[in-house]
Amino acid sequence: MKRTLFALATLAAMALPASAADHVKIKTRLDHLVGTQWVVVVNYTPSEITSITCDTWTMLGIGSYKQQNDFTIPAGPSIAIMDANKFDGYCKTAGSIVAHTDDGDVVGVLDRGAGNWDASTKLTFDVK
Repeated sequence: MKRTLFALATLAAMALPASAADHVKIKTRLDHLVGTQWVVVVNYTPSEITSITCDTWTMLGIGSYKQQNDFTIPAGPSIAIMDANKFDGYCKTAGSIVAHTDDGDVVGVLDRGAGNWDASTKLTFDVK
């Protein structure tokens, strides 16, 4: 199921034109994800996200917590579905969720507040 969701998300992102990153924001209504372990990750950066960390934890990427998110996210705009099981209450400090790319680190924002994984539906990484 996890691979199917990721594949569908990747296909949807690939359908966007290359210039979309400059003009279009991905709009989502994901209320059905509230209270689940699933969070949509939106990558607006021009680089592949190779890992996402919080403090000493690797949440996504090779060697992620319990290997539940052993994948990367393509250069943006792109989306992926991340398993946030057991993350609730962690990463409470603003700026503590960091995406790592070959071009540098980018801070992520949860849509329902730092540390609130159970109620959140979206984690966004954007270069300002």
